[in-house]
Amino acid sequence: MPHPSGTPARRTWPQRLLIGFNALALVAAAVTAGTLAYSNDRLADVERVDLSEVTRSEELADGDPQNYLIVGTDDASGLGEGDSVKNREPGDLAGQHTDTIMVVRVDPAATTAQLLSFPRDLWVPIADTDSNQRINTALATGGAERLIRTIDQDFGIPIHHYIQVDFADFRTLVDVVDGVPVNFPHPARAESSGLVIEEPGCWTLGPEQALGFARARKDYQVQDADGDWHTDPGVDFSRVGRQQLFVELALRRAIAKGARNPNTLRQLVDLGVGTVRIDDSLDAGDLVDLGTRFRSFDPSDLETFTLPVTDDVVGGAQVLFLQEEAAAPVLSIFQGVDPAAAATADPAEVTVQVRNGTATEGQAGEVTSALADAGFETLVPSDAEIGLPTTVLYSAGSEGEAQLVARHLAGPVSYQESAALEGADVVVVTGTDWAGVADAPRPVEEVEAPTTTTTAPAATTTAPEDASAEPSIMDGGETSAPPQGDPDDPDDPLFFEASAPDPGQTCQATA
Repeated sequence: MPHPSGTPARRTWPQRLLIGFNALALVAAAVTAGTLAYSNDRLADVERVDLSEVTRSEELADGDPQNYLIVGTDDASGLGEGDSVKNREPGDLAGQHTDTIMVVRVDPAATTAQLLSFPRDLWVPIADTDSNQRINTALATGGAERLIRTIDQDFGIPIHHYIQVDFADFRTLVDVVDGVPVNFPHPARAESSGLVIEEPGCWTLGPEQALGFARARKDYQVQDADGDWHTDPGVDFSRVGRQQLFVELALRRAIAKGARNPNTLRQLVDLGVGTVRIDDSLDAGDLVDLGTRFRSFDPSDLETFTLPVTDDVVGGAQVLFLQEEAAAPVLSIFQGVDPAAAATADPAEVTVQVRNGTATEGQAGEVTSALADAGFETLVPSDAEIGLPTTVLYSAGSEGEAQLVARHLAGPVSYQESAALEGADVVVVTGTDWAGVADAPRPVEEVEAPTTTTTAPAATTTAPEDASAEPSIMDGGETSAPPQGDPDDPDDPLFFEASAPDPGQTCQATA
């Protein structure tokens, strides 16, 4: 089934991922409030973790973008003995596996925020060891330091600050905002986590059901109109979507309850101050500064990303492997690298093929010669379907190279991401609006870079049998926007999705 690709989330499947884990809800509510109530005295009550050896906070200048590692652990030791969540063997509680791993990138100067989710079964080299394991084992075997090193070494993402929450904390945070309204188009359940939604409609999830909603993984089920139950095949991807949706709604709930009001915010902070652990370099001044800059930030403006991965089996266990090339544009955002920076790169580093999409004989060869004269590496030209507009095709991660090539073309171009460029970084298909090669490259600010949000197909957990067989401009096939999906069809991923309540929708309370 299709899963979220590494593109910014939108409000349609498979792009309907919103924001993070409920630990972030209170923090984000405080940060965006603009009248942050944390004082140095109250912040001193938060449990601190000395991570000065692995975090990069000292490298930050005023206003620099910064990455927050948000970790939700499955340490249930803080829960009561009769709690339904505490359903593992006693020995299992010794280690804390990361149940949720997210990096939130905040740019105070631009007042933008972005969030990247890491699947817990992602198979990676674990820092300070000689072995590969699931990424969620890094915390259990070496603490927050090892997890931070693993993310830094494997993905090139610097971590500036750290926030951690466990199961017991999660429930406290839900209590802080008096539950969170979620709309369920169908009944839903998950036996392992205790989630039970017996009727469709809007439900204000209390602490127990909220935890079940965020925790459900392999056994999340939705009931169809005939009364049959269907298990969500999305597993970790779907859980990430539920967690991200839940926190946006929790954040909205906090604001609605008065988080932008100083007095109400103090109460929220007093309730939540003991529920999180943070690194010792995150001080009140930093948070107040962020809060001031993000005074009017809308939670729905936060962009969310997931990593494109492939299912595999290692030693009999199901794991996920990163699709490195497809993940490069997403990782570059959190690495602090502009994906379009290559637009000013040396053309000699870019390999281009030209395909003639017009009836003009010899055109592809002439364009190839002109681009070679401009310094590009070129491949043997060929023909393409006639009658389509001029299009620049590019492979995942080559957005900047595509923009660089487009700057050398005199007329308008359309962009299309493709997985079958046969050795080229970029392919130019001359079309009905072809205007020739420019005498000099146009200024970078005059030529938009491609946006993978409108051109990239959703990544899948298994590679297609023949990527070149997918319809595209390369072989004359037509392209179209991804289908919106059918929320009543159990074969459609949209069937399993919860959503934000409709305006004015009545919501019943749960435990």
